[in-house]
Amino acid sequence: MPAPATYLVTGGAGFIGSHLADALLGQGHTVLVLDDLSTGARANLAAAWSDPRLRFVRGSVLDERLADELVARCDTVVHLAPGTGAIGAAALRHGARLLTAAADGRGEAASGATVVRHGDTVGPRQSPVHATQLTRLVRRAVAGEPLAVHGDGTRACRFLDVADAVGALLALLALLAHPGAAGAEFDVVGDEEIAVLDLAERAVARSGSASPVRHFPYVVDRVPHGSCARAADRPLDASRLRELTGWRPARGLDDILDAAIARARDEAPVVLPGLRAPAASPAGQHLG
Repeated sequence: MPAPATYLVTGGAGFIGSHLADALLGQGHTVLVLDDLSTGARANLAAAWSDPRLRFVRGSVLDERLADELVARCDTVVHLAPGTGAIGAAALRHGARLLTAAADGRGEAASGATVVRHGDTVGPRQSPVHATQLTRLVRRAVAGEPLAVHGDGTRACRFLDVADAVGALLALLALLAHPGAAGAEFDVVGDEEIAVLDLAERAVARSGSASPVRHFPYVVDRVPHGSCARAADRPLDASRLRELTGWRPARGLDDILDAAIARARDEAPVVLPGLRAPAASPAGQHLG
C-alpha cells in the first residue's frame, strides 16, 4: 500500500473521477475533489461523503485562484475535468505530479505531465449523455426496442469496465516518478475487439431479448456515409501501459455486457397494473 498522500481529482464527481476518488480513499489517501457539477453529481460520491479524508469543492478549473490554492495543498493532481484551465500551470508552479486526460492534456506532456487517453469505458454512475454504444444497445435490448446499427456494422470497437480503468490510473499514479511515465502518453482501453453488429447481436442474446437488429445508413449532416470510423483518429493501444505497469483488464466483454444488462434492468421503469408502459422510442431514432 503506497504511503498516504493528498490527491486533487478534477472532475471527481463524474464517472471515472468518482470511482477513482473511492479507490484513492480506500488506499488511505486524502482526496480533494474539484467539480463544477456540469456533468458530475454529488450522488456519485455518496459512498465516500462521510469520509473525513474527502474534501469536495464546487468550482471551475478555469478559476486560476482556486486552482492555485487547491494544487498547493496536493502531492499529485489527476485532471479529468473538461478544459485544461489553470490546473496544468498550477501543477508546474507548485511541483505537483500531474496525470491528465488526453483530450485536455496533449500539450501538458511537454512539461512533464503524464497523459492518458481513455477508450470506451462502461460502468455505474455514467451519465446517460455520455453513454457508450454498448450501453445504448443494451438498454434498447432490455426495453424490447429495436437495436439500431448504423452503416454496415463492421466498425470495430473495444470496451473497458470502469473498475479496470481505475486500476490503470492507480498503476500509473504509483509510477509517476518513473522515468518512463513523466511526459509520456498512455492508452487505457479494453483488449477484446468486436464489430458493432456482433455487439448488438451479443447484447440481444445475453439479455434474452426478442429485439430485432435493424440497419440504418450512417449519416453526417444528413449525408449518408459508408462508415463512421474517423480515419484521423490514432487507434488506441494499451501495450505501453502493460509494458510499464503489467496492467491488464480483469473483466472481459461478456462480464461488461452482463453488468450493463443488470444495470439496465434495475433502471427500467416500473409499470403498475392498469397503467400503460411508456411509449418506446421510434425504431430508427439514433440515440447517440
